Amino acid sequence: MPESQGSVLHQQALTVMGLFTGLTLTGLVLILNSPGSFRTPIGPLSGQQYFETVTTYVAVVGAMSSVAIVSFMEVAGGMARVYSFIDKMGTTLFLISVFGFMGILPLLLAPFTRWGAGIVLVLEVVLLLTYFIGRRLPVTDPRAH
Repeated sequence: MPESQGSVLHQQALTVMGLFTGLTLTGLVLILNSPGSFRTPIGPLSGQQYFETVTTYVAVVGAMSSVAIVSFMEVAGGMARVYSFIDKMGTTLFLISVFGFMGILPLLLAPFTRWGAGIVLVLEVVLLLTYFIGRRLPVTDPRAH
């Protein structure tokens, strides 16, 4: 039985986590069903090493997403409290899996278009830097004038 009403924020975050988990696990299925595309050598990695690296990376991100969903379900349903260990673990795994998913995109593109993978990687770095710098900027209230 739930001890409390649950967290609406976590209920909404479940949709986002479902999307990322679904994308990640779909990517894993596609990689496993078309291994020939991912057996091309990339940089210092042989084709076999690249396939194993991408498969493992995608599986780890998928596992983290899955555990984050379970954690968020408990908090959203009131089975665990907000700011509890379960909530903190779910939030940490949520952030790692979202940013980890961003790391998957260039790896998935690399066998097909190295220029495209490079462009996506550069764009992701710029966007992440902008995000983290933007979080540190002071909040300005236009109504204060």
